[in-house]
Amino acid sequence: MEGTKLFYYEVYELEFHDDDAGWHSFLPEPSFETNVIIPNDKFLEGFDVATFSVGTSPECSPLSCNSLATMIKTNRHCLLDSFDEAKQSLERGLFNDSEPGPFRIFAVYSLRQ
Repeated sequence: MEGTKLFYYEVYELEFHDDDAGWHSFLPEPSFETNVIIPNDKFLEGFDVATFSVGTSPECSPLSCNSLATMIKTNRHCLLDSFDEAKQSLERGLFNDSEPGPFRIFAVYSLRQ
C-alpha cells in the first residue's frame, strides 16, 4: 500500500432533480450490502457532484467529465470548497444540461496513513 492514497466519501441524503429543481430523498440499493466504518483520521478535500441516472452507482462528475470546473470555481482537486457551494451551484442551474441527473453531493476525504 506504500505510495497509495485512500479516499472516503460521504453522500448528502437528498439528490437534486434538475427537471423540477427540487431535492428528493433516495435509498441505497438493497442488493448492495452496506457496512461502512467511518474512519477516525480523515481530511476533507472538498465536495463533488455526481450523476445517478441509473440510480445505483455514480456515473459522472460534470466538474471534470464536462469541464464545468472551467466555469465553476474549484480547488486544486477539481472539487468545490464547501457543501453550500455545491448545493447553490445545483440550485442555480450550473449543472443543467451537463449530464442526465439526478445529482448527488459527495464530501471527499483523504485518509491519513
